[in-house]
Amino acid sequence: MAVSPEELERAETVLDSVRTEWLKRPGVTAVDLGFKWKAGQMTDTLSIRIHVARKKLNFELNEIELFPKELQGIPVDVIEASYAAQTSNGSKPEMAVEGRGRRFDVIPLGVSVGSRFATAGTLGAKVIDRATGAEMILSNWHVLAGRKNVKPGLPILQPGWIDGGTRVENTIAELSRWVLGPYDAAVARVNGARKVKNETVEGRPINKVTVPKLGMKVWKSGRSTGLTEGFVDGVRMTAPILYPGVGTRFLDGVFRIIPRPGSIRDEMSIGGDSGSVWVDEESGAAIGLHFAGETGDSPEHALAHDINLILDHLKVKIASRASGRARRRAQRRPSKRKKRSDSFWRWLSYYLQKWFVVKK
Repeated sequence: MAVSPEELERAETVLDSVRTEWLKRPGVTAVDLGFKWKAGQMTDTLSIRIHVARKKLNFELNEIELFPKELQGIPVDVIEASYAAQTSNGSKPEMAVEGRGRRFDVIPLGVSVGSRFATAGTLGAKVIDRATGAEMILSNWHVLAGRKNVKPGLPILQPGWIDGGTRVENTIAELSRWVLGPYDAAVARVNGARKVKNETVEGRPINKVTVPKLGMKVWKSGRSTGLTEGFVDGVRMTAPILYPGVGTRFLDGVFRIIPRPGSIRDEMSIGGDSGSVWVDEESGAAIGLHFAGETGDSPEHALAHDINLILDHLKVKIASRASGRARRRAQRRPSKRKKRSDSFWRWLSYYLQKWFVVKK
């Protein structure tokens, strides 16, 4: 199912020529590039895809709801799917699994976190401020902020308040930067009260990144579904997502994950998984920040932002073992310079004394 970069770039150029107009059409929930579906089965054909809330029979369609079968030689596919953030403020997430809703003295990734304006989501990754080197945590806007007019310094709780994180001593960070449109993401500066690890509950590290690609086999560690696996079937998506109290935001840099062919897992993502990070199984590198999933009776799937776009926008980098070693080396440098300086003066003093003794 390999798609060349040249094929993808050409298809994106064609999609961009109609992206805005097609998103305005009634019933359209997203547009992207991905594998074409036929008779309920995924093919290996790259197509421009229109996602609609309800797929209609041809005789039910009016003129504005009709799409061409192909565009500049690229197949066009219409698929039925609706999307919503998981979870937005005001909606209650599912119960946390495997103890992920409890308080952790040393905090792994994939556990409950949130502000007082959000119920609870997932702590996705440990990141580093590119300007100051400060340690931060990464999740969604609707997990770490959750309200339109929030300000920097908002306390971030672990666990989230719906999981019992209601007291001051549950505060682990303060909201620093955020974005809602064209991405759903936020970072909060860790306050040092508890250590945050850069590995998941399962012990899997999240300390490097790569670019999401069609056909990738991926996994994530989330508060509500635990460890889940998926398959990237769509990229370069734009999706309008409704946020209560804020309105609809058009989100870009999105890719879609579906259950792996032959998987028997019932749920790949549900409320409370927002903020978890999707990781490429082959390389072990993070590729996306999960923020949304299916609604109603839509087939099981998930949406995530390309994590590279998120990191650049929020001016952070993924925390790695190398960055930790670099900080420790920097902290030791002053003492090393002092030792070198002391050694030099002891050496000079010794030879001056020896020279004067010889002269006498």
